[in-house]
Amino acid sequence: MTTARSRSVTVVGIVTRDRETSLAACLASYLANCRRHARSPEFVVADGSAGEENGARTRAALRALAATIDATIRYAGPAEKRRFADALVRESAVSGEVVAFALFGDRRCRLSTGANRNSLLLDTLDTLVLSVDDDTLCRTAVAPTQQESVAFVSTDDPTEFWFFPDRRGALEAGRVVETDLLGCHEELLGRPVTDFAGAAGLTGRVAITLPGLVGDSGMGSPRYFLTLGGGSRERLLQSPDAYQSAMRSREVLRTVPQPTIAATAFCMTTFFGFDNRLLLPPFFPVERNSDGIFGLMVHRYVAGSHVGFIPWLLLHAPPDPRAFDRDEAWTEAEGVKIADILISCIVPHAGSADAGGAARFQQLGKYLRDLGSLPTDDFEAFVGAAQQLRNLAATTLLETRLREHRALPDFWADDVRRTIDALRKTATKSDYIVPRELRNADDANGARRLTPQLVSKFGALLEAWPALVEAARRLRTNGCRVSEPL
Repeated sequence: MTTARSRSVTVVGIVTRDRETSLAACLASYLANCRRHARSPEFVVADGSAGEENGARTRAALRALAATIDATIRYAGPAEKRRFADALVRESAVSGEVVAFALFGDRRCRLSTGANRNSLLLDTLDTLVLSVDDDTLCRTAVAPTQQESVAFVSTDDPTEFWFFPDRRGALEAGRVVETDLLGCHEELLGRPVTDFAGAAGLTGRVAITLPGLVGDSGMGSPRYFLTLGGGSRERLLQSPDAYQSAMRSREVLRTVPQPTIAATAFCMTTFFGFDNRLLLPPFFPVERNSDGIFGLMVHRYVAGSHVGFIPWLLLHAPPDPRAFDRDEAWTEAEGVKIADILISCIVPHAGSADAGGAARFQQLGKYLRDLGSLPTDDFEAFVGAAQQLRNLAATTLLETRLREHRALPDFWADDVRRTIDALRKTATKSDYIVPRELRNADDANGARRLTPQLVSKFGALLEAWPALVEAARRLRTNGCRVSEPL
């Protein structure tokens, strides 16, 4: 029986690493919104700090805040994760190496953001969760145009863009309106699509909800802007100066005009809701764009999953100013990252349509583990061919845009052609598929060896993930979670 409680977002998770000041401001802003709307969710802070000393500083900052407020705050830092990892190994009989990769990443990689998100997944099982990054603020604003009816779309990304040279302009464009943020997510999150008019025979439920964003775009490059259409394209190209500004400034307003549901792989985890009552996949534990991999796996392996886009804006305000390099649209196309490798491996995988969720992840895991175990030449031949298919799709889209718009305006068309040329040249580069962020002092050979190892390790994690989730659920019933109360 569905109850009001089962439809409620009961956890706000905050993902952080070594940013105590912005973490405190972030938590206070979401807490204030919850208080104004008589909400009392549990706040779980997942801390990806590498060392115990950094974790101790974060824990101390949270304890100081907790002493001044009436709220439940839990913390999962390095020490808490090590304690839980030991318990998880004992409970699940999964190897310590696999559990360590899930919760801590790989010491040879610079970032372990996905591992931190995995700790939040395992800590919040069987709940609806709003997860936010520590450089966001709960400043709720509305889209420039807004409708109330729910729309179903077939596009991968239904969001629209507005571009600004600075943060001030972006903030002024989003009109601040007080609203119950958790309630906005609950209107879509976890609900069967048949609850909404216009579902047209669709089945499944909304597994992920994504609000709009104002502030830093969080995007790796401006290349995506070259393919925009409709009003977003008009705003991008309204003048040469406006275009040049958009290709440098990361300040945007990005949202949908109305609640929108799509069966899509699109996912950005700057702030997002997720239905953790479902068996969701783990995040790829290391480096950037683990959310892109996660979104792809939810779309393909969580049966009937949909993404709900919410026409409310939250603020993404990193403490350090960021900007794109002017030529980043095409230089970004000259190389790949480890996330590109994983996506290229996953896309051609054909799992059993009849398999349940656990079996689907296990099939994908075995497939990735087998791929990563291939001889280096065979692995790189497979990945190279798969990545070139993705590049062909990107090139075809850009060429289509050129034809649709008669290669006008010139300043846009020139950049499109540069990007197409960069994508075509990748086929002749011998080290193209060596992920650039894995290279240490231009050590392509070290990165070449590490790449299939990471693919294989993620495969082993996917195979073990259903068992880890069940073990974490059993531990939770006995009072053992990743996080501990402050």
